[in-house]
Amino acid sequence: MFLAGTLDAQEQRGESSSDLFSQAEFYFHAGKLTEAKQIYQDFWGRVIQDPRMDRVMYRLGQIDQRYHSPVTALRFYRLLLEKFPDTLLANEVMLNMAQCFLKLGNFKEAESLLNQLVRMSPDKNLRVEAMFYLAQVDEKRFDYDDAIGKLKNSYIQSENKKVRDHAARLIRTIVDKKLSKEMTISLIRKYKTGFPADLLLLNLISRYRLERDIVNYRSALNEFLNLFPSHRERPQIEKYLAQTKEDNNRRSRLGVILPLTGKRALTGQRVLQGIQLAINKAGRSVKEKLDLVVKDSAASRTIVEVIEEFASDPLVIGVLGPVLSDEVKEVVPVVEKYKLPILTPTASSPGLQELRYFIFRNALTREMQGRFIARYAVNKLNLKRFAVLYPMQEFGRELKESFVNEIKSLGGDVVAEVFYDRSQTDFKQEILDIGGITDDDLKKMINDQVMNNVDSGKFGPNGVLSKPHIEMGLLTEDKIENLKVSLELSYGAIFLPGFYDKVGLIIPQLAFYNIEKVILLGGSGWNSPELIDIAGKFLKQGYFVDGFFSESNHPQVRQFVKKFTSTFGEEPTILSAQSYDSAQIFIQMVLSGINNRLSARDRLQSLKNFPGASGSTTILPSGDSEKELFALKIKRKKIVEEN
Repeated sequence: MFLAGTLDAQEQRGESSSDLFSQAEFYFHAGKLTEAKQIYQDFWGRVIQDPRMDRVMYRLGQIDQRYHSPVTALRFYRLLLEKFPDTLLANEVMLNMAQCFLKLGNFKEAESLLNQLVRMSPDKNLRVEAMFYLAQVDEKRFDYDDAIGKLKNSYIQSENKKVRDHAARLIRTIVDKKLSKEMTISLIRKYKTGFPADLLLLNLISRYRLERDIVNYRSALNEFLNLFPSHRERPQIEKYLAQTKEDNNRRSRLGVILPLTGKRALTGQRVLQGIQLAINKAGRSVKEKLDLVVKDSAASRTIVEVIEEFASDPLVIGVLGPVLSDEVKEVVPVVEKYKLPILTPTASSPGLQELRYFIFRNALTREMQGRFIARYAVNKLNLKRFAVLYPMQEFGRELKESFVNEIKSLGGDVVAEVFYDRSQTDFKQEILDIGGITDDDLKKMINDQVMNNVDSGKFGPNGVLSKPHIEMGLLTEDKIENLKVSLELSYGAIFLPGFYDKVGLIIPQLAFYNIEKVILLGGSGWNSPELIDIAGKFLKQGYFVDGFFSESNHPQVRQFVKKFTSTFGEEPTILSAQSYDSAQIFIQMVLSGINNRLSARDRLQSLKNFPGASGSTTILPSGDSEKELFALKIKRKKIVEEN
């Protein structure tokens, strides 16, 4: 409406077609393409003859092309050339038409137009740009040799920095992602020195590192130094070469990066104990094939520098660690650059598995716990309706969301979701919000119900969460004698995804507000004898999940616990169990003959049902793990295994 009003006003003022064209051009160059298109179209409709009409049609084609509408853009360009065969814009139109055909996958038409421009255009920059797009045609046809040749010419000849940058970027993409090793070697011989021989040789160096071809790796490093004495990568290449000369040992290396000093040293020590136990258990057979290289992530160097040291060593087939999710995210660029698989036994943040192709983890996550206990409750305990009372912290929200989503996917109902603050010790209001009732209110409701015939309201789905239930009582004229009442709930279980200290305080308060005949469910935060001490007699029916249970009867767990306690004189934690299993995964790889990181990555991606101390583990396509967790129960004031 604004534009229409503007054009009407222009007519009333008698503004010329030149003013209209100028306004359209202003909008076009300001990036306001929708407004520009409307004015160009109006100009075209009302002006019969104008020397700028070819440019108007050209602009309309450009606008549709920028809006990713190559078909309609081609209509404008063809019409322009038909009506104005002698236009000075002909070469630019042909170049744009070629781009549209390229977008549509019509490589034959694109190639024909581009070849005409390369042969006939008097404009050098336009010829170079046409050559750049011809290279894209070659690349789409998998003719990488010709594509790189044309791109190199575009890079050398173009005076347009944008074209030069695009050419260099496309060459790098082809070299890094499209070429076989044989083609890379052939092109190195063809170009010998200069650009893009340096990119090709750097790519070949990376290939030899990945394949652990040490002889050819050293040869390629020396060749690079000889051919490119002033190259910016020379210091790094010299470092790589020195690294290969330090040790002629041909054993594979497994990098380990942990916090061994500082405030997280205890975590690092527990992880290291699990790894060391796995190495010791494997004995001489693995020690002859694998060296363990341990680095402290809390030392003076950054974790990126440590990972890069591992990654640049062709003998390193993988890394265990880092332990923190933020550290894993930090090293992703290095891991991707060197194609180094890392398996973290502890990092548990959500979304970590979405990072890249070389990130794997074997750790208990909150999402995993929520899904498992939900399935257990529905499929094993035959429960259908639930309330959730969770801490308003990141871990509490994640566990709650995972549990609720899984319950709903299984056809169950979550009738209440109530949160509490981590600092709380009194949970009265939260318990009342999930259907709890004080003794006085309960008796009053019973009296109203029996003596005054007052209905407590609809019970069940979309109704009240609880109602009084008379278990025993003798009704006289004006009172009820020997009354015994309880609270009937519209749900069968409460999910309490907190830690044992708060859960231990909540459980007696549930009983105080008459929520007693209900099953309680929890996560790994329950796994402490202190929960039983704090909750006492009020903890009657409790089930929870964890990724490790030291008293399990599973053979892998019993064997692990026995060896761990005899070696270190203490019971293992889940950190030690997960790191033990992670090390075992790499050990089995090495014993099966795997000796380079690409094969190690492929084996990790295909890992299924690995029997470990922290449960059976399968690596998903995302790099995350799916584990058969431990279902645990409170029974006679003890934690016992259910599955």
